[in-house]
This record gives sequence, C-alpha cells and structure tokens, in this order.
Amino acid sequence: MTDMFHSLYNRSTASIAPATEHADKAGDKTFLNWPASYLDGFQAFDPDHYRLEVGGLVDKPQAFSLKDLTGFTRIQQNRRLVFADGFTFKATWEGFVVHELLHRVSPRPEAKFLIQTNLAGQMECLPLKDLYTQRALFSLRVGGKALPAIYGGPLRLLVFDRYAHKGLGQITRLELSEEETPGYFASKGYPPEAQIEPGDYYAADLQAMQTIKTPGEVTQW
Repeated sequence: MTDMFHSLYNRSTASIAPATEHADKAGDKTFLNWPASYLDGFQAFDPDHYRLEVGGLVDKPQAFSLKDLTGFTRIQQNRRLVFADGFTFKATWEGFVVHELLHRVSPRPEAKFLIQTNLAGQMECLPLKDLYTQRALFSLRVGGKALPAIYGGPLRLLVFDRYAHKGLGQITRLELSEEETPGYFASKGYPPEAQIEPGDYYAADLQAMQTIKTPGEVTQW
C-alpha cells in the first residue's frame, strides 16, 4: 500500500517547505498555498478512465465517470479544513453534497456508515448522518480550478467538523455499510475519531498562527 499522505508543514518549527521545490516532482505546477499534499505518493490517473464505484447497502450500485460527476448539481462552499498536523486552510470549494450522489444509488435503511477507498487502497469511514448534517462536500474544484491530483483530485471528500484526513482524496470507491470500519490513518497514529482539538494552528491562507478554542468546524476566521 502506498503511503500517500505527506505534509509540507513542520509543526515543531511552524514552517512550510516551499511548494515550488516540489513542482517538478509532482508534475503539476498548480499549487495552493496549502502545505499538505499527496506529494509522496499521489496517483496519476486518466480522466477518461476514472470511475467512482458506489456499492454496499444500496439498491442501485453504480459506477460514475468523471463526466457523470461533473454533471451533478454543484455548489460552492467557502469553508476551512483543519489538519491534525497543526495547520488549516480556507478556500472556496466546488462540488456536490452527499445526498446529490447517494440518492442515485438508493441507500438501504440499515446503511449507517460510508466507507471510502482511494487509488492507493487506503480506507476511511464516516457516519452517514454526520456527512448529511455537517454538509460534507465531494470537491471537484477549488478556487475556480480543477482540484489537482496532489491535493486529492479528481475527487476529494471534505469534512469540516473534524480533522481533514477522515475525508480521502482520489476516491475510487464508496461502500455503504451497517458497521463501522477502522480507518487507515488511525493505524498511523492519527486520532481515530478525528475530533478537532483546541489549540494553536497555522492558518496557511492567512499566513499566521490562529487559536481554535472549541471542537467542531472553525468559522471564526
């Protein structure tokens, strides 16, 4: 299994490795002012052959092409991601909400969790009810541009009420399940529930340290 996640942010020194140093390696010069990426193991993909499979406890399992996904009703959200590594990033994300996808596959009543799998074979799991109530977003674009592969493109699940690693990038399969499945990042020492902890974080978009005072989505700055 490829270890995809890599952070350019060093929490101990509160510094960011210049993204421009890695542009050639990444093969994509579209960098956000965001120190996290899939730089060490992001997967190249062919947009014409990309598929998102949705199955498990559904009545109508389907596979969606990238063209299918871009044809969904999309919205924009200006919201802040928070990373367990100690930084945050706020941007205008564009994509579709969970219901816009799942109503097409007819989830069964017993489905309680959404299991994500990405191109590297990593898995994460989230409660369906939280994805609905917290307005989680399947992002295809950011800042008016297609989401680069190094940031989880072509499709990344964004969760804003907990640490961002619970929503995977480069998703290729979604499975609805009655039971929770342990996530990949918990096995690497990340908080399993991924609840945002109060403390000082580097706001990459503001280029300044900011304090998170309460758990949950950050909306104050």
